[in-house]
Amino acid sequence: MDRTSAILACGVTIFLCGAICNRTRHALEKAGITVIPWLTGSEDQVLDGFLHGQLAELTMPGASV
Repeated sequence: MDRTSAILACGVTIFLCGAICNRTRHALEKAGITVIPWLTGSEDQVLDGFLHGQLAELTMPGASV
């Protein structure tokens, strides 16, 4: 099973991550998953930022959400 299939099998619809290669990102987006890349912080910080609409504060320098 490839990564995209494995992620879909888990029911993922939004993928929050740090660095991600374009090939993987495009495969996930093609499968209907929203990808929000270039985030920095701990898992708790990113989840809290997502839940409170504050991911811009956790975006890596030079990137935008």
